[in-house]
Amino acid sequence: MMNSVPPKQDFFADFSTLTALKTKAQQDPDAALEVVAQQFESIFINMLLKNMRSTNEAIGSDLFSSAQTKQYQEMMDSQMSQTLSKSGGIGLSEALIRQYQTQQQGSVSSPGAKERGDTDFLNQVAKQDLARIQALAHRASTEFIESVQQEAKQQSQNIAHVNAQSTKPSPSAISVVFDSPDEFVEHLWPHAQRAAEKLGVNPKAVLAQAALETGWGKYPIAKENGGASFNVFGIKADSRWHGDRAVVNTLEFRDGVAKREKAAFRAYDSFSQSFEDYADFLSSSERYKDALKAGDDASMFAASLQKGGYATDPKYSDKIDSILSSKWFKGLPQ
Repeated sequence: MMNSVPPKQDFFADFSTLTALKTKAQQDPDAALEVVAQQFESIFINMLLKNMRSTNEAIGSDLFSSAQTKQYQEMMDSQMSQTLSKSGGIGLSEALIRQYQTQQQGSVSSPGAKERGDTDFLNQVAKQDLARIQALAHRASTEFIESVQQEAKQQSQNIAHVNAQSTKPSPSAISVVFDSPDEFVEHLWPHAQRAAEKLGVNPKAVLAQAALETGWGKYPIAKENGGASFNVFGIKADSRWHGDRAVVNTLEFRDGVAKREKAAFRAYDSFSQSFEDYADFLSSSERYKDALKAGDDASMFAASLQKGGYATDPKYSDKIDSILSSKWFKGLPQ
């Protein structure tokens, strides 16, 4: 079995290399310290590679697990660890140097003392049993691999969760149809209140507009696949919209004449998102600034929306007023 530690002529435990390091420590302590740190990092990287291969062997096949293959792999790992440590490594040597130099700052008072301190450090490292250093590197590399594997596992679980959410079928448009105006008002009134509070207008005006756009929730805008768009305000998907959309036939008035046209509308994941986007849509447009000044006057709000060009139907605000006068709105709080 080949020894997987760095070759003797490059390793600090060799007596001749140690002597050279001591001499170098007297002439250039920082450079000598860097060499020792690189050698330790070389052992760490080598152990890291060995542990990685051991993990692969545990889950892989025996196709490339012959004794010769393992021998060549250990030779390659040994050479690779030395090359990596000398060409920048993984930052371990720099960390060791910074840690040692920080420890020495408070105790070194002269250049001579610093040189003696570096030489003592080299002697201490050199006296360490090689098996002990390998065991330390083995433990460190094992913990490193385990942390990487745990992080990869967590990321995989997160991706699986996101994929599961994205592939989860959305409700159909038919499934979100309201059976009656009572059900429509009861279910969407809280959403209208929150949107109206954000806009500073009467929540009845908001809910009445939603009732007009959807026929009291009986005619929701559906996606091409039949999924629910949850769009209860008929907001179209223009260039400002980057989300999902539903393309349907719609009735538009051009010069007072009703025409069937195909248009793209914004699609949401819930009624709550629809009301939130509605509030953002109105508050971010100069066209509807007069509507937002209507305050509690629901009729003025509807008239200002039409004046701002919210809909092409010339009777748009009149229809909203009609809904506001219906029995289902009379029971709502003022």
